[in-house]
Amino acid sequence: MINRRRILMGGLGLLAATLLPARAGRAEGEKRTELVILTWSDYLDPEVVKAFEARHPITVRQVHFDSDQARDQQVVRKGSDAFDIMVVNAINLASYAHQKWLTPLDKGRLANFTQLDPQWLAEAESGGRLLGLPYFWGNLGLAYREDLVHAPPTSWMDFFRPAEPLRGHLNAIATNRELVGLALKALGHSVNTEDPAHLAEAEALLIQQKPHVTSYPYIDIGKESPLITGEIKLAIVYNGDALKLREFDPRIRYVSPREGGAMWTDFLAMGTNPARREATHAFLDFLNEPAMASKNAQFLHYATPNRGALAMADPAYLADPIVFPPEEVLRKSETIRPVAPRTQRKINEIMARLQR
Repeated sequence: MINRRRILMGGLGLLAATLLPARAGRAEGEKRTELVILTWSDYLDPEVVKAFEARHPITVRQVHFDSDQARDQQVVRKGSDAFDIMVVNAINLASYAHQKWLTPLDKGRLANFTQLDPQWLAEAESGGRLLGLPYFWGNLGLAYREDLVHAPPTSWMDFFRPAEPLRGHLNAIATNRELVGLALKALGHSVNTEDPAHLAEAEALLIQQKPHVTSYPYIDIGKESPLITGEIKLAIVYNGDALKLREFDPRIRYVSPREGGAMWTDFLAMGTNPARREATHAFLDFLNEPAMASKNAQFLHYATPNRGALAMADPAYLADPIVFPPEEVLRKSETIRPVAPRTQRKINEIMARLQR
């Protein structure tokens, strides 16, 4: 496990060097700009945010969501001009651009753009426009308390057709494509299949499992998480969150089932309010300074696409097979891709029936 104390202590000198000159040079009573970020909970290192606020006359305010659908609903309800930065996954990035919910970024304002590995930029660029910056990538698997699960899971079917001791102690995930996709994976189908018969099979499996599921919203990853208290014994989680939970309880384990997981990439996209574009670019560029990107990634236990950050990261982080899945896991896993509108409607209907 990553030694968080060593990482944080090692970062104190960096933070001191970052914070003190900014404070010394700032005028008393300087007016501050508020930057609003729509993001998952606990998806930014608080110390990195503090370092940015110390260097710039900008205050960061975070608005949280717990599923893709919840994020989309916030954008529809409040408007895309209510958020300066939005965490958008690869499945939805092009759709956000089509809906005119984001503003292309200006590479000329991003000095650290060159730090990003080009392999992660293919989905971020469209028609010469930069729709977002790759933030993190990873996969979905299963987390469990090793002292409460005496037969460790090896297959997605261990979750979707749980043994008696696990029934009533499962936490799923409310993101439509991911939950339906993993049910498809358990049945031996692609997470991206558009075959109506395969989708019907996945729905039947999910309906059969429903009585055994405690909760569909994504599991809390704080110290009071039900996975730590023991209320939940088995949960679908993002790989980095499993390591975050292990910080609170070393008995937490994570596995990528033998069928392979679902791969994802998150991007940082800019909203449509023109008033704070300078502040938005400043924050995005700050996050991609190698030292800051490295600190943020190691705090969150997620794989960064920032090459400079990887070059200076702790060897324990780089060698962690949960953060960076081995080739065998990657080979079996699939990236969730956009599907035809009729297929997406079918998936949405499955989830709506499931959560009635």
